[in-house]
Amino acid sequence: MELFERAVQKQSAADWARELNVDRAALSMAKKRGRLAPAIAGYIAMKLGADPEHWIAIAALEAEPESVPLARLRENAKSWRKR
Repeated sequence: MELFERAVQKQSAADWARELNVDRAALSMAKKRGRLAPAIAGYIAMKLGADPEHWIAIAALEAEPESVPLARLRENAKSWRKR
């Protein structure tokens, strides 16, 4: 949701919803759930001048159900996650 927070500093969630051609409720639900869909994350990152592939990967990991491999990735995030 770090990316979403940056996005709403640039323009409102309603403006993003319009630009993405999604219902405003979709972004509200994403905020409530604490994760963006990978395609939305990639588009927002691109519009903000950030690396879309990085944010697509982060969004995909956030959408993953809890598992041992996911826990291990999180434990080692500093070695592979750029900021």
